[in-house]
Amino acid sequence: MAGYRTSDPDARAARLKRRFQSVSRRIEYRLRVTTLARYALMVALGGAGAYFAMLALSPWPPLTTVRHLASVPNCATARLLDVAPARRGQPGYWPQHDADDDGIACEPIPRWKRRYLAW
Repeated sequence: MAGYRTSDPDARAARLKRRFQSVSRRIEYRLRVTTLARYALMVALGGAGAYFAMLALSPWPPLTTVRHLASVPNCATARLLDVAPARRGQPGYWPQHDADDDGIACEPIPRWKRRYLAW
């Protein structure tokens, strides 16, 4: 115990500095964890709120609404989700998928045109 209580001010200052750093690290870790938890909670609540708002405002059943939103990227995805071809106002219709602007999105390609598009 005699080595613990030394009159050397540099040793006491170094020991005190290590203790402060240890306490500071613990406090900063707790602060980072709680901040991260708050952000995760906000994202989860925001996502859940957006999901339920989408379902409440959609004219279609929930599964159909999800399939409609998932078909945004391209016609292949819409066909995979079984919402293509779709007429204007139906689930799966997106204006960017309606090439000739006739109100039908992701129209099937006729057989005679497939030969020429395969090149």
